[in-house]
Amino acid sequence: MARDANIPGLAGLGRRSLLGAGLGATVLAGTPARAQSLRGREIAATAFGGASQDLIQRIVFDKVAADTGARGTQTPLLSAQAFARMRAETQAPQIDLFMFSGGQERAAKVDGLTQPIPAGGNFAGVPDHLKDAEGHWIAWGLVTEGILYRTDKISTPPTSYRDFFKPEYEGHVAFPHITNGYGTDFLVMLAKLNGGSESNITPGLEAMKRIAPRASIFRSPAEVQTLFANGDIWIMPYDGASALRTSAMGLPIGYAVPEEGAPYSLLVGCVARRSRNADVASAILDRHLDPEVQVAIAREIGWAPVNTRTQLPPDVSRFMAPTDRLATLDRDAINTNRAAWTERWNREIATR
Repeated sequence: MARDANIPGLAGLGRRSLLGAGLGATVLAGTPARAQSLRGREIAATAFGGASQDLIQRIVFDKVAADTGARGTQTPLLSAQAFARMRAETQAPQIDLFMFSGGQERAAKVDGLTQPIPAGGNFAGVPDHLKDAEGHWIAWGLVTEGILYRTDKISTPPTSYRDFFKPEYEGHVAFPHITNGYGTDFLVMLAKLNGGSESNITPGLEAMKRIAPRASIFRSPAEVQTLFANGDIWIMPYDGASALRTSAMGLPIGYAVPEEGAPYSLLVGCVARRSRNADVASAILDRHLDPEVQVAIAREIGWAPVNTRTQLPPDVSRFMAPTDRLATLDRDAINTNRAAWTERWNREIATR
């Protein structure tokens, strides 16, 4: 399933630019000979659209072009649409580099639609669980979930999904509808908290029934700010980028990584099997992983870094889970069970 609709930052956090001296001075990793071999080449890539695409064009694609002479263009496509196009163009790909957020990179590898990517200098900084062991894909960003809360109402930061059941928060909880991917993840985490799993969701539904009658259930990401702004909602499960954005609006919002771990979505790059531009794609992805670029993406869009060599400033890092505090969910099982869960959720939760 494509999770693009849940990827925050596609509408952007404004048009401010981080192209200061630090970013402008970064030198693309690689030898002069490699740069020479890329000169005059062109690569086509997919993108998530919006302000994120504009930012990445400036600080990644334009910088690679300046350093190597290899030009790149981006086409906005949702992950499911991009995967369908990758499959349709298997024999003669028109797009070289695909960006996915819904796990399609794994299916693409299994189906023989991708190829190994030559390692860039920054690839080593990405933990093994965030890249393919055979080099067919590598993550360059994370959307990390967790607990958002009003710091003026909750003085001690939450530490667990158990905190949603505290009596003092009754009537002040909000959580997303199951049609929102973060709502699905919240359901799974509640199931795990109560002895269930992706293959046994009943404990999660039973737990959710305990808070649903006096909780606000919402669908749209835009409602996050509205719910917090009205003062009645103090705590909700959502993503760190939304916390960063809401805080930037002047609301007293904090973000906490639960002790159970932070569910997450990977932002991943992979190369079409018959593309002849895997080396150019490597340079593009390597630039994505440059620590200064990782900071820029985190600050501007709210996508957490995957390169462990990245040092985020405190005003940004407090809204993101580090790579060693992630909770990996079985996305294949979730996708398989989603229709049945939605039917039960609508019957058992939505009508309460």
